Amino acid sequence: MIADDLVAAAGSPGAVVHVRDDGKIQEAASGFADPATRTPMRVDHRFRIASITKTFTAAITLQLVRERRLALRDTLGRLLPGVLPGADRVTVEQLLNHTSGIPDYLTDSRFMDAIVDGGMHTRDWPPRELLGYGGRPGKSGVNRYSNGNFILLGLVIEKVTGRSYAEVLRERVTEPLKLRDTELPRELRPPGLAAGRQGDGPGATVVNSSIFWSAGGLVSTARDVGAFYEALFGGKRAVSGDEPAKRRLPEGDALKRADGLGVFADRLPCGTRVWNHSGMIYGYSGIAMSSEDGRRQVVVQLNSPAAGQAIAAAGRLMCR
Repeated sequence: MIADDLVAAAGSPGAVVHVRDDGKIQEAASGFADPATRTPMRVDHRFRIASITKTFTAAITLQLVRERRLALRDTLGRLLPGVLPGADRVTVEQLLNHTSGIPDYLTDSRFMDAIVDGGMHTRDWPPRELLGYGGRPGKSGVNRYSNGNFILLGLVIEKVTGRSYAEVLRERVTEPLKLRDTELPRELRPPGLAAGRQGDGPGATVVNSSIFWSAGGLVSTARDVGAFYEALFGGKRAVSGDEPAKRRLPEGDALKRADGLGVFADRLPCGTRVWNHSGMIYGYSGIAMSSEDGRRQVVVQLNSPAAGQAIAAAGRLMCR
């Protein structure tokens, strides 16, 4: 019912809703994965999960911290000297909690003109080239959400591990948790991807994921994202039979530091406190949410940019 309501309220071609309650799963799909071909939405359709990617990147970063290969107080000056002028004193923790002062390249009109109007959405964008947009870093210590923070964390992960971000993601998260539908795709249109829609035009169905990379480039299903959040926040409950979340990721506790590293803490109108991250990319939006006690996870994904509707629906499901 909520999936049907979402399609109507959000004006979205389709929606997938996924709820895990003590590991028991309920999910539903509504509308179309591709209106042009009248392809019905299925619960196993994949979406560009946008900034929900940041929770994956944060978990990997905190694994490296737990292994003492990295420290939250480490600076860019030590890890990536000269990567961004004026940013040498920025710490890993400031990148994780968006207090670095690093500008958001996605708000730079030059960059967006290149992507949206310049037809450069299919070319490969090296991470350091992305960081060239947005201007010089501002004052640190002030909370300012920036995709640039998590591009830098992707570079830190590669520097510390000596592996590509995609390889590290696979080795440390998706393979251990058996998240078979989650990846940083190489294809411009990955298999199983629902077609995104932006207004009356096409969305980012065909796009190079390097544009968003470790800040927002992953594709996944609602089920995989729910299993990941259960593994992070579900504690001993993160054992769901044949489901992907076979083991706990202890980084869930570290993510809760200082009101969230790679996640945000919110209290819903019903009083329930949740850990969550939403995401919106041209043509897609969604949210992943876990109750503070880890008993319940909710994921909502849309193939339209109606993030507000997705967040509201997830809150209603969490409060049931």
